[in-house]
Amino acid sequence: MQECVRSPVVAIQPELLDQLLKSPRLPSIPAVALKIIDLVQQDEVNMDEIAETIRQDPALATKILKTVNSSFYGQPKSIGSISQALVVLGLNSVKTLALGFCLVGNLAKAGGDGFDHDPYWKRSLFAAAAAKQICNHMVIVQAEEVFTAALLQDVGILAFSQVLGRKYATIQRNSKGDHHTLVELERKELQGDHAEAGAALIEGWGLPPVIAEPIRYHESPDDAPENVILLARAVAAGGYIADLLTRPDDVTAAEQCNQRLSAWFGMEPEQTEQLLSDTHLHAKEIQHLFAVPDEDLGSTDEILRQAKEVLERVSLSTAKQADELQRTNQQLEQQVNTDALTGVSNRRRFDADAAACFADATLSRPMSILFMDIDRFKEFNDTYGHATGDLALQAFANALLEASGNVGTVYRYGGEEFAMLFPGVDRKAATLIAETIRESVDRDVTVEGPEGQRLNVTVSIGVVTHDGQFFKRVDQFVKAADRGVYSAKAAGRNCVRVFVPRTSEKSEAA
Repeated sequence: MQECVRSPVVAIQPELLDQLLKSPRLPSIPAVALKIIDLVQQDEVNMDEIAETIRQDPALATKILKTVNSSFYGQPKSIGSISQALVVLGLNSVKTLALGFCLVGNLAKAGGDGFDHDPYWKRSLFAAAAAKQICNHMVIVQAEEVFTAALLQDVGILAFSQVLGRKYATIQRNSKGDHHTLVELERKELQGDHAEAGAALIEGWGLPPVIAEPIRYHESPDDAPENVILLARAVAAGGYIADLLTRPDDVTAAEQCNQRLSAWFGMEPEQTEQLLSDTHLHAKEIQHLFAVPDEDLGSTDEILRQAKEVLERVSLSTAKQADELQRTNQQLEQQVNTDALTGVSNRRRFDADAAACFADATLSRPMSILFMDIDRFKEFNDTYGHATGDLALQAFANALLEASGNVGTVYRYGGEEFAMLFPGVDRKAATLIAETIRESVDRDVTVEGPEGQRLNVTVSIGVVTHDGQFFKRVDQFVKAADRGVYSAKAAGRNCVRVFVPRTSEKSEAA
């Protein structure tokens, strides 16, 4: 899956910020909105005065009542007055709706000459509707503030377009309609981005941080402060969903949407599909309520069909990549833990497995180790050459693998030294296995020498068993097996010796 890598939030250059905030070309916030902001920030909020302020703007009051009675809020009873709306929906919902209507109305025609409003507002509508649905899914209490922040998240684009004119139009054109490419170009050409510019405007208009901060961080939500990160992610996710709904056949948009919804909110692909459906339906309603430019939002069925198809392709691709990654990891793990010459497990794997088995050993379930050393292997190498020596090592390892069956694991400990681990096998059984292996090697393991001669191989074996009682550390246990090998060599080689702990905690190889 393609990873969407974001740069950290970028602080806009003071000169550009000052140019934006002082520009006479930008719309000002309506008086009614300013008064609402002032009233809600007072220590003692006067609900009646807020209701009266909204009622003084009949068009605003009508829009709010129409909205709270829409399916977007799903109220069981009709709400007939602003005062009732404040009681039923709460101050935050009505306040945020009022501010949203005031700001969107003033911004609807903002932007420089030639600015294409339709795709801008289409993305904003989808982003706001999606962010609200995510808040409902995640039970985020600041759902209204997130809705407004998502709706206005790209207000900095309007500001850049209005103030910078052709320079910004070139940046937009070079982005080729990709929102995230636009951000990178802004940072490259302007040393700042529309997220920071938008947050500065929102702050300048007197809106609270709960709206401004998610806008500031919506292009880099993971960099947001802890108290803002969830809200910023909801706003950012709204943008990803908007990108998919505006480009439903874009695989990259689908990958990024799936990835973010899964990483940030734990959403499964089925939940994403439902979220897309709900978002599209609510966006149409918001478009009508907020009276933004009448861009065709497309057929719900057709957009969702395309989006579902591309999401399914992404899911299949992701699953395939996950399988390939798992296979690659398994191959790498096998390479790391396997001896290249003989194909058996290596010393690294032995150390890990021995420690695990040692920790689990008990009286009722002991474990045993066989340590083995091919007899006079140095002389064998010196006499017949390393190529013949390698053949002997491979033949010996194959004999051990055949003898181990499903009971033990074979390891090349180093050089001509091999080991076998037998979980659940006691001393008597391990000794019988060791003797069987010794006889089999002596009888069957031969290699062809450089002159065509048949060369026999024999082995000295040390056996040790741990039942959780005598040995305190795994290295003591392994050393005891090694001592068994040396005892076998001292007895003339091609034999088995068993390390038997004495009750006095002195030990011997029997």
